[in-house]
Amino acid sequence: MKICGSYTLEASPGEVWQRLFDPASLATLIPGCDRLEQLSADEYRGQMFLALPAVSGSFETYVKILEQRPPRYCCLQGEITGPTGIIAGTASFSLASLASLAEEAGRTRLDYEADAVITGGLAKMPARFIEGVAGALLSKGLAKLNRDLAQRP
Repeated sequence: MKICGSYTLEASPGEVWQRLFDPASLATLIPGCDRLEQLSADEYRGQMFLALPAVSGSFETYVKILEQRPPRYCCLQGEITGPTGIIAGTASFSLASLASLAEEAGRTRLDYEADAVITGGLAKMPARFIEGVAGALLSKGLAKLNRDLAQRP
């Protein structure tokens, strides 16, 4: 499964980066996240609950940062394990300031891409369905991040 896209956020790359790497802030951005803890400087573990047709249940997550160049680029590896299967893969994102135009000052474009392997019962589901669910969860989390950034003090 491959997913890629971009999203424009109403904050500078530094502000976005800070939110993405703060466990308390990050937990609020992940739909269904029940718990998120930072194990080390580059490892996170959490639990999320999804209530979707054929994909319901509690999922354990693990993420390890493979490379980062704050506040512009990050590559990570992760795994989501649940009652209906496992999703394991890598993802990367980059942040670019849109300050080249006066009306774009203080905005950031986040470009992302992910490549994952799905096993178990999830692998039997249509790829478009899984990609749609992943895309919807990602869009929901980025929209929440954007709202939080817009309300920052």
